[in-house]
Amino acid sequence: KPSPRCSGGLIMGFIKTVEANCRDCYKCVRSCPVKAIRVIGNHAEIDDDRCVLCGRCVPICPQNARSVYNQIELVQKMLNDSSGIIISLAPCFPAALENYEAKQLVSALKKAGVKRVIETAEAADALLKNNHKVVAEKPVISSYCPAVVDLIEKYYPHLKQHLAPLASPLVAHGRYLRRVYPDDHLVFILPCDAKKAEALSEPEIDAVLTFEELKTILDSQLIKSKADDPIFPEGQSSFYGRTVGLSGSLKAAMGYPDHLDPRSEAISGFEECIEFLENMQAGRIGKEIEFVELLLCRGGCLNGSGLTNALTHEEKREKILAYVNSRESADNIIDLIDTDIQKEFAGKPVITPKPTEKEIREILASLGKRSKSDELDCGSCGYDTCREKAIAVYRGFAELEMCIPYMRARAESMANVIIQATPNGIIVVDGDMKIITINPAAERMFQCREEALKGREVGALLTADIFEDVLEQKRLIVDNVEYPSYGLKVRQFVFYVPKSQVVIAIFADITEQSRQKDQLSELRKETLERAQEVINKQMRVAQEIASLLGETTAETKVILDQLMRIIRG
Repeated sequence: KPSPRCSGGLIMGFIKTVEANCRDCYKCVRSCPVKAIRVIGNHAEIDDDRCVLCGRCVPICPQNARSVYNQIELVQKMLNDSSGIIISLAPCFPAALENYEAKQLVSALKKAGVKRVIETAEAADALLKNNHKVVAEKPVISSYCPAVVDLIEKYYPHLKQHLAPLASPLVAHGRYLRRVYPDDHLVFILPCDAKKAEALSEPEIDAVLTFEELKTILDSQLIKSKADDPIFPEGQSSFYGRTVGLSGSLKAAMGYPDHLDPRSEAISGFEECIEFLENMQAGRIGKEIEFVELLLCRGGCLNGSGLTNALTHEEKREKILAYVNSRESADNIIDLIDTDIQKEFAGKPVITPKPTEKEIREILASLGKRSKSDELDCGSCGYDTCREKAIAVYRGFAELEMCIPYMRARAESMANVIIQATPNGIIVVDGDMKIITINPAAERMFQCREEALKGREVGALLTADIFEDVLEQKRLIVDNVEYPSYGLKVRQFVFYVPKSQVVIAIFADITEQSRQKDQLSELRKETLERAQEVINKQMRVAQEIASLLGETTAETKVILDQLMRIIRG
């Protein structure tokens, strides 16, 4: 079957990032309690070795840059091929879809071509019957939540011997159904991505959908189940089996119904689970505690990442309890064999390189944080403290540019360098025509000091007319202006900045250019005069030569006439 798992069993690319949509917000980094998100090249990537598949980073992304591996097309193909499909519905299904009541959902699935719809809850009851086989160090930690199991195996491997060595209801149900229906396709509908990944690792299960993905299939087939066509799912179960996804229900089923019973704890929520495991690892929990129910989603599976709908936690809980109370508890529980329920846990500790104090200080210094007072701990990068961010940079999980105060200081520094170094004069005034800043070039041009003029009206230095015109018209004015008192001629650009509500004037000194232009103009004029003088002189010479030639020609003509007369005579 198609699966994103590699031979080593690790999830590979289960949650992917669309790089083009990921835009430097770091919201996913902030939301991840185990910081399993690596930022490379200004976009975030899931680190499969560190991720526990809580699914938080998917819906929280404002740019929809995350996608989760799904088998929607595979299940649709099964339905189109009229394959024998058996669906196992997770216990929270009554609150999964707003548009389908519990019995209507089963009817809709039947209309879509599903052969059987069975409650996963029947396996939860069978597992409760096998609790006497649990051999683990106390306090025993429930192993029904695969995200909790991943969390312990990766981040608290020394506590894995406390995990109850029982398969989760979905795994046990998959193994049981495969024995009973060897030739049919087994499709599980689950409330979260962690359970989906767990089911994908089981060869007995053919396909997995979250409830949100199931809704996509039902909507695509335009199935509208009617209220007068209700069908209950198959499978016999008890109250506890059908409520196993609610926080505290497993604890009660284990014989600790009193929520004040000091022998047990029911904890839900990612941060709450981490806090408990930290305390347990440090030996700071009560010695009388025998059993702990840990669920990574706050409130339990009804708030899983694959069950996102418009209902509140209370509304979901109410719908589940209403369905459970409408069904009778059964005594004839399915029989699971040892291979159905066996589960072993292997430590998969996350290896985190630790920098020295010197290396941390060097990274902080590169961020402009050279003292404790420089460490703002603003959390904008996704890490709670600047030290945590520096450690993440050392590990290759974060980039220096993720620090917004650092980037702002860097941008301001660069802008300041440009303003201070530019050869053009810059004067900035506010809406009251008072000077905010004068850069060094403007100080040299107008022979003044910023300290003496800051806060004073611009009229004390220059004519305020053009500044007032720009403020009124909100447009750019470009002109060449001469300031004789400063021996200055400039090309000035004056414009309004709406966001800051200031008027900025930039002065390009063209005094030398203007002088050179005047010199060139004078040279051109003198050259033209000289050329005209030469032309006039040449004309005079030509006229004199012409006059002399005319006289000589006349004399020659007289002499020749006389000679011709003599010869004739």
